[in-house]
Amino acid sequence: MNSLIERLVREFRPQRALPSLAVGLVAGINAVTVSIAFAALIFTGRLSSFLPAGIGMMLFGSIVLGVVAALLSAFPGVVCGIQDSAAILMALTAASIARGIAAGNANSLFPTLFAAVCLASALTGAVFFLLGYFRLGRLVRFVPYPVIGGFLAGSGLLLVQGAISVTVNAPFSWVDLPALLQPDWLVRCLAGLALGIALTLLLRRYEHFLILPGTLAIAVLAFYLILWFARIPVAQAAAQDWLLGSGSQAHIEPWAPLRLLKLAETNWPVVVGQLGNLAALVVISVISVLLNTTGVELAYGQDVDLNRELKVMGISNVVAALGGSIVGYHVLSDSTLAFRTGARSRLVGIFLAAVCVVALLAGGGLLSYLPTPVLGGLLFFMGADFLVTWLYEGWFKFSRSEYLIVVLITIAINIIGFLAGVGLGLGLAVILFVVEYSRVNVVRHELSGSNFSSNVERARLNRGLLRKKGDWIYILELQGFIFFGTAHGLLEQVRRHIHTSDPFRPRFVVLDFCRVTGMDASAILGFAKLRQFALTQELVLVFTGLPPKMQQQLMRNVCTEQDQNCWRIEPDLDHGVEWCEEQVIQTFAEVGLAERARTVRQGLESSRPTSPQALELIDRLLQDDAGQPAMQTQMALLRAVECYMERLSFESGYVLIQQGKPSQGLYFIEQGQVVVRCEGEGSLVRIRKTGPGTIVGELGLYLGTPASATVVTSQSSIVYRLTAENMERMESEDPQLAIAFHRFIAQVLGERVLHTTETLQAMSN
Repeated sequence: MNSLIERLVREFRPQRALPSLAVGLVAGINAVTVSIAFAALIFTGRLSSFLPAGIGMMLFGSIVLGVVAALLSAFPGVVCGIQDSAAILMALTAASIARGIAAGNANSLFPTLFAAVCLASALTGAVFFLLGYFRLGRLVRFVPYPVIGGFLAGSGLLLVQGAISVTVNAPFSWVDLPALLQPDWLVRCLAGLALGIALTLLLRRYEHFLILPGTLAIAVLAFYLILWFARIPVAQAAAQDWLLGSGSQAHIEPWAPLRLLKLAETNWPVVVGQLGNLAALVVISVISVLLNTTGVELAYGQDVDLNRELKVMGISNVVAALGGSIVGYHVLSDSTLAFRTGARSRLVGIFLAAVCVVALLAGGGLLSYLPTPVLGGLLFFMGADFLVTWLYEGWFKFSRSEYLIVVLITIAINIIGFLAGVGLGLGLAVILFVVEYSRVNVVRHELSGSNFSSNVERARLNRGLLRKKGDWIYILELQGFIFFGTAHGLLEQVRRHIHTSDPFRPRFVVLDFCRVTGMDASAILGFAKLRQFALTQELVLVFTGLPPKMQQQLMRNVCTEQDQNCWRIEPDLDHGVEWCEEQVIQTFAEVGLAERARTVRQGLESSRPTSPQALELIDRLLQDDAGQPAMQTQMALLRAVECYMERLSFESGYVLIQQGKPSQGLYFIEQGQVVVRCEGEGSLVRIRKTGPGTIVGELGLYLGTPASATVVTSQSSIVYRLTAENMERMESEDPQLAIAFHRFIAQVLGERVLHTTETLQAMSN
């Protein structure tokens, strides 16, 4: 508390206080004007006799919102006040209450409306606070933008309707449109419309903070000058409903918090009947406060804790509800004005509240001389601003389907009500989302066994076989959320591929779910159809990367026991493709086309230079005094390689190379099998599985760096190990043998790079 007081004292320095005073006075005048306009919007028809009390209710809310935001908001200089969307909904609620209370029960009219306003503001404030307390401020990000646009455009059209009601000082709906042709109504509406158009054009062209209050002051002065030149008495103008204090308001009681003592006269059944409107007010206020806060955040150019702002607005609205204020929150225009003029001080809200206090204490006498066309013009301007932004400018920034949603919501709000209109908009937005999202390809990558293989190093013949018969394996990496629309698109893609790939049609369809975020119940039907298609086409569906929940869904409805031959589940894409490759290799092995993996000797022999000149050179260099023939020299060379290696035997599970530790050398796998895996944060990722005729540990040997992965035997294995010391000895004692050895290593690494390049090219298409 002391720190808050100290900060406020520092704010009174002249360099900070003077800009804050100027902006606070302008914002205060705007708040007073808006309070009067909103009160006139709500208290019309049978409620017009309570207008001064309504003005006091609105001013009280402006005072509370201004002070609480000034003291607690994260934005210095932010301006908070009552809002147009809340005024519109409360105007609809007030009209409904007036219709629901019979003329003979007029005494309960104001207490019932007062109770409804208090309940709406307190309930909305409580929801604000709870959303902030549970840190749910980001919920607004999930509201479709066209729905927000339709809501604001619908609010704008209702504001125009309310502007006509205020201008003619009588309830008005669009079915009463022919009544505007009456001469007195027509003149007043044209005057208010002219002011509204002028404000719209001026404020869209210029941004000076004096334009709005200055234009309103000029309009009031022009009105009284016209009365003076026309020699029309003020009393006569009031009697003809040109002024806010018309003759129908002879029995006005001023606003006071003591109205709370009359809650016993409240017609609670009528209040309960308005719960639909009050629920709509809560929902729309939540959306609006988050949007306005985000707008202020962008204007200030800084991130802010939205949850803190929600709690501040929750407290202020609960307090304001005690005086009968409607819902309020951040005023984007005045807050931006404070930031741009350098009035980034908490005094802005204090000065705003001071202006409203003066207006509240002045009573309704002075305010009753405000011309109704001026207040109507202000409401015209507010409504027109929404309509221009979302119906005119929206034509250029929305797609045609989104724009249609905006228009439909606007019409629905003005015909069937706010809550129904917003509900209709949400329903249409969901349908549009489903249609648009179903057009998004759920397949991230489309691959085949020819350009994508498992991390298993195989014998040369098997590699060639898989490359030629790779089209037997059709791989689809899925992404996003899968529902019926995207599942159907997946089924159609598989059908097209199968029917257009003859004579090399796939036998295995691998569906990888690693990047799938979720799947609803409707998607199961699509996969069930895919299973039926697989049965008719003799395909095997291989599901990989399934989260436990998705796997349970598929096991219950798709992967059934009676159809076990047409599906298989593997933990990840690597193991799924490996299983398919094994089936392809097994198919050809059964007809006699099998290969025994090359030994270390065979691998080195194939790596010898093949040109006659190179062979002649090697023969000449290695030929002994007895002149041994070339073949004998080659065999001697191969036998010589083994002299530099250690033959080792290990059981399954032995760690040949430990990730992060210095390498012990390079290993040739003569028999058995080893797995190369990378150890991360609590997880193991298989990098490669190798068998006879393959090598591991070559990078550690050549680079001299700690091992980048762990190598473990998965079967009883026989390996040959070449250490760095023995390789150096070979290079020193037998350079030509070292040349053949290095060429062999280069060939192995080149094949791996080529395979990786082909896979990346396939995945980039």
